[in-house]
Amino acid sequence: MNHKDGLRPVEINYRGDTKKGFFHRFVYMMYGGQSETKVLIELDNGKLRYFDPYFVQFMDRSNTTNSNKNDDPKEEVISSKE
Repeated sequence: MNHKDGLRPVEINYRGDTKKGFFHRFVYMMYGGQSETKVLIELDNGKLRYFDPYFVQFMDRSNTTNSNKNDDPKEEVISSKE
């Protein structure tokens, strides 16, 4: 098992830099009266950092997105058969 004391391994791709770490939990923070979801990650060097969920990928799952080219919901194309 690749887990560090039961924590899930993750990879963070942020600003062209890739880091590895372990997922601790989701955190809900208030900014300007609105709630934002962040992910608390323990990096390999032991430091704790917050990241947007978009940049975090769990590494203990098989890759199921290889058939889905559009991973960004803003770019999703919906086609209808008429």
